[in-house]
Amino acid sequence: MPQVALTALCFQIPQFVQGAETDSDVQWLPMIPAGTAEGRDGRKWFNNNPDAIIAAFDSKLPFDVEHATEIKGPQGEDADAVGWIVALENRNGEIWAGVEWNENGVWRIKDKRYGFYSPAFSYDEQLNITAMSSAGLTNKPNFRVPALNRETQEETEMKTLTIGLCSSLALAATATEQEIIAAVESLKNEKQVALNRASQPDLTKFVPKDTYDIALNRATTAESAIKAVQDKETESLVDVAIAAGKVAPANKDMYVALCRTEGGREQFEKFAESAPTIVDAKPKKPPSQQQTEELTKDELALCRQMGVSEESWKANRQHKPTY
Repeated sequence: MPQVALTALCFQIPQFVQGAETDSDVQWLPMIPAGTAEGRDGRKWFNNNPDAIIAAFDSKLPFDVEHATEIKGPQGEDADAVGWIVALENRNGEIWAGVEWNENGVWRIKDKRYGFYSPAFSYDEQLNITAMSSAGLTNKPNFRVPALNRETQEETEMKTLTIGLCSSLALAATATEQEIIAAVESLKNEKQVALNRASQPDLTKFVPKDTYDIALNRATTAESAIKAVQDKETESLVDVAIAAGKVAPANKDMYVALCRTEGGREQFEKFAESAPTIVDAKPKKPPSQQQTEELTKDELALCRQMGVSEESWKANRQHKPTY
């Protein structure tokens, strides 16, 4: 989209213009230099096709004050002309304008109300000047700040926005409109790819949640079953040691807990192999069982020598003699 540069270039009103006597005289003024046109703010435009600029001139253009045509006109405010550009010429690559001043313009110039003028021209995204738009009297020659002597607030905000956008997109501040659009489209495409991946996950890396829950439940059940078997084996190991008289029954829980620790089972097995017997593992027979057992040969011999019956011996065999 063509853009318009206001007061991008600034020229001093020549003496012969100041000396114009009537408003019917056509005064020729230089508007656009040949080749590269550089404003006092350092920006550059290119006048590489002056004939095209001349060809684009199809009707007279306003010569106003402080570029009112470009600034106030679009806002519906007064933008009176003080003269008209009635012709353009290509003079060795330079663009010159034939200007007819009206009384208002002649008066302002003769009264030295304004000492400079500047052109407003259209240019494309490659900064090639494409057409003259207007010209304006000014007393504020183009210098470094602001970027344009009569730059509008909207233009300033747009430039700030563009610079910020370029920074966010990792583009140079001088990026063209096409480059900015291409960068935005690239981000949109990357987002779409990410969304597609999210909706269609790689099945080699992900499993459905239901399948995961089933596998987790099976693993938990298997771990519980394995632990139950290990606990039973641990208790059996300690029970064997108790039966062998290596461990006191009262210490069973302590040794079971030891066997459940890392390396504890191996320690207990080594201990049980080398530990001495500390408890009589043979169960004591109740007195009633002792009474029903048959007498030994020695007991029978004693019964005959002492004249005691077998039944009496059995009934009193559990009593220890007292001395």
